[in-house]
Amino acid sequence: MSAPDIHVGGRQIFGSRPATFSRHCFILKPLGLQGWQGLPSGRREVLARAVQHGEHDTRVFLPSRVVTIDAWAIARNEYDLGRAIDEIVGVGATGDRIDVSVAMHGQLRRAVGRRMLVEADDSGVRNGHDYYGEFQMQLVFADPRKYGEKTTSPESGTATSIDVSSWGNFPAYPEIELVSPPASYTISSPGGSFTVTGATPGGVHVVNLRTGRVYRAGVEMPGVGRGDLWAVPAAQRWRHTLSTPGRIRIADTFI
Repeated sequence: MSAPDIHVGGRQIFGSRPATFSRHCFILKPLGLQGWQGLPSGRREVLARAVQHGEHDTRVFLPSRVVTIDAWAIARNEYDLGRAIDEIVGVGATGDRIDVSVAMHGQLRRAVGRRMLVEADDSGVRNGHDYYGEFQMQLVFADPRKYGEKTTSPESGTATSIDVSSWGNFPAYPEIELVSPPASYTISSPGGSFTVTGATPGGVHVVNLRTGRVYRAGVEMPGVGRGDLWAVPAAQRWRHTLSTPGRIRIADTFI
């Protein structure tokens, strides 16, 4: 089984040593990726039953995801090793959100997180012709879900009746794109109905069914959308009906 390849903040951490590299590279240690698969205990609000046994049954929510990466920086000389360590220590240092992707088991998953810490040693342990430095990076993902590639239905053109499948292990929110729609239209599925009224017609509208926000040419139109929000359940296929032609994008979602 091949080790995972990781892209974090624009830097690649190889699962195994590449056949060639120029000045330096980053290589994951054996078992150096922790927290990407699975989650710790869930989060819930505990409400005790007054003067009774037990507590009220409340919903359990996913916690944030914390991922730890243990790896080596490898360089041709001590100078390049120092540059490599500086490069990796700077990833996410501003506290901004960074894109993270992991290719593992022949599948690619993406998430957006923030760097919590990076600890590095650039003392330059020599191994053959190369110099090695260790580092550990820890990332936190407020949204613990991981996302696969987005698929578009239909693959070409638009339609008013569209079947959408979710092949992850967690419900996936669809995104509806409508081309040159009128000021008012409706989107329906087994999860409910969402209506847009009083929008600026024409152009390209995008309805985000995670948030209920409606955009035209990338600019939000506040207050025009109302109704149900839904996610397509894992391993299910839902038919969506649009009152005006459009297409639907969805990313398989995993925990």
